[in-house]
Amino acid sequence: MNQEIGFVGLGAMGAPMASSLVDAGYILRIYNRTAAKAEPLVKMGATRAEHPGNAARPGGIVITMLADDAALEEVTLGAQGLAERLGRGGTHISMSTVAPGTSRLLAEEHAKRGGAYIAAPVFGRPDAAKAKKLWVLASGPSLAKAAARPLLDAMGQAVFDSAKIPAQRTSRNWPVIS
Repeated sequence: MNQEIGFVGLGAMGAPMASSLVDAGYILRIYNRTAAKAEPLVKMGATRAEHPGNAARPGGIVITMLADDAALEEVTLGAQGLAERLGRGGTHISMSTVAPGTSRLLAEEHAKRGGAYIAAPVFGRPDAAKAKKLWVLASGPSLAKAAARPLLDAMGQAVFDSAKIPAQRTSRNWPVIS
């Protein structure tokens, strides 16, 4: 694979997700505010970054899996955040469940810098993340989603593109689970 990816947030969900990427052959630059949580991934070959922005490469891809909206905004837009460093041509894939307003703000901020933002929240618990059995819902620019797809596939069992989900969910066009 040899593609270098940034990954920020190595908690109960992020650590196994990042591990899945290493298993798939990606080279990771990782950041977590508690540095000790990065050690297992460093032993697998990942490189630890000193700040969130250091996990990003200009024009590259960074994945975040953070606890809440405030943490996501701080890591992305705060001092030594990843947005400025990622810049033109870069893609930020946020896999946290955050408010729609936070996703809109980050999409606008990345667009100002010539980059893309993909909201890709996951459905599943840490055991599903470890087993690569997450369900991923991806929303964002089509070209960025296409580039991100192999990464999302490496972490989950299915990826759903929000652009392909029917706007009207009625019994005529939405499958009924029984």
